[in-house]
Amino acid sequence: MKIRRLSPVSDSKVKMVIHGDPGVGKTLFSSIAPKPILANCEGGLLCLDQIAEYHADLDIQVVDISSIADLQELFLYLKKGEHDRETLIIDSLGEVMRIGMDEILKSPNRDSRYDPDTPMLQDYGQNTQRMRKLVRVFRDLPMHVIFTCISQEQKDDQTGRLKTIPALTPKIASEVMGYVDIVGYLFVAEGNDGESERKLLTQPKGKYAAKDRSGKLGVGLVDPVAYDLINMITGCEIPEYVQKIKLEVKK
Repeated sequence: MKIRRLSPVSDSKVKMVIHGDPGVGKTLFSSIAPKPILANCEGGLLCLDQIAEYHADLDIQVVDISSIADLQELFLYLKKGEHDRETLIIDSLGEVMRIGMDEILKSPNRDSRYDPDTPMLQDYGQNTQRMRKLVRVFRDLPMHVIFTCISQEQKDDQTGRLKTIPALTPKIASEVMGYVDIVGYLFVAEGNDGESERKLLTQPKGKYAAKDRSGKLGVGLVDPVAYDLINMITGCEIPEYVQKIKLEVKK
C-alpha cells in the first residue's frame, strides 16, 4: 500500500447534487458553468431560451438521453478525454432512475409471471445497484459534475420528522448525497425588497438536506449559478458575461 502525507488538493473538481421543486431553476443554474455538456434526460430545455443570446458564450453542448446505454456511451466518451468539456450536468437523477426501471420491467430476462408494469422488490434492488454504479463512475470523471434532482418530503422512520431530500428511493438518496462534496437545496423566496430571489441552501437547516465539504460556501448563496460555487471552491475565473446572464435571469 502507498502511504502519503496529506497536502492541499490541487486542481480540484467540484461534485454536487442540486435539488429543489420543479421549475425553480436547477437546469438554468447548472448550465451556467465552465464549458458544460448537459445530459438531457428530461427533454426540457425550454428554460435555457431565456439566455439564448449567451448560448455562444456559454458554449453549452447537449446530449439527449433516452436509455442507460446512452449514458454508458456518454461516460466512455468523457472518460476517453478527447474533448474540451469541463462540466458535466446529469439532468436529472430522478429521470435516470425512471429510465433504468422501465428497462428492467421490459427486460426479456425478467420473470414473465410478474406484472410488466409493477416493480417487484428485486427490480428495485437491481435498479438501486445500477444507480450506485452510474453515479459513482460519473462522479469520478476528472471534471466538475452536477447532478440535478427534484426534491421530495420523506418521513424519518425513527424520529417521525419530515425531511426534504432528492426525490429518489430513500437508500439511493442517502448514498448519492454521501458521494458528492456539495448538496444544495435550490428554492425561491421573497427578498428584503419584496422581489423574488433564488437561493441555494448549502448547510442543513430544519428539514432541508444540504452540505458543503469545502467549508467555503457559508450557509448559502443568493441568485447563484454553478460558476459561483466553482469559483468559491477552486478559485476559477468567472467570465464577464456570467454577471450579465445573472442580471438577465433576475429580471
